[in-house]
Amino acid sequence: MIELIRKFLYRKAIREQLTRQKRSRQVHTLDSARTVGLLFDATTEKGRKESLEFAQALEKQGKKVHKLGFFNIKQLPENPGFEAFSLKETAFNGEPKSEKASGFAREKFDILLTLNPDELHALTWVALQSQASFKIGFATSEPNDFDLQLETPEGKGVKYFTEQLAVYLGRIVLK
Repeated sequence: MIELIRKFLYRKAIREQLTRQKRSRQVHTLDSARTVGLLFDATTEKGRKESLEFAQALEKQGKKVHKLGFFNIKQLPENPGFEAFSLKETAFNGEPKSEKASGFAREKFDILLTLNPDELHALTWVALQSQASFKIGFATSEPNDFDLQLETPEGKGVKYFTEQLAVYLGRIVLK
């Protein structure tokens, strides 16, 4: 019962944010983007590793990558090696109460990549608040303002998503 109330409050808050959301949208490819915001689920070792490897690959291409991980647990691990926040820093409805999350959302990235295969509310909330020009994420049934959503087969994970992302963004022709 409590989970249903939490989900109801979350969806209501997201819809309210969507009606107030104003941002300048612009299509980017991985080649055209200079700044990339990488928002990811850092809870599992595999997801964290795949996300950080992708960030490293983008940095090798000369991109400025700002990473923010979310640990879906109460306590952050010591020195994760990137900016992060935890479940303890969220409100009852899933809204982040972390200064790191707020600061990340205020930055104006060319592309925001949300690597959130499990549809964690805190990550969705930060993505919604972001002022990025072009927002990309996993396909979801939850309300969002992604400009591009990629549907991936169950269990394929972040690595498969990023491979498909490169393919689809590579097909975009900017004028």
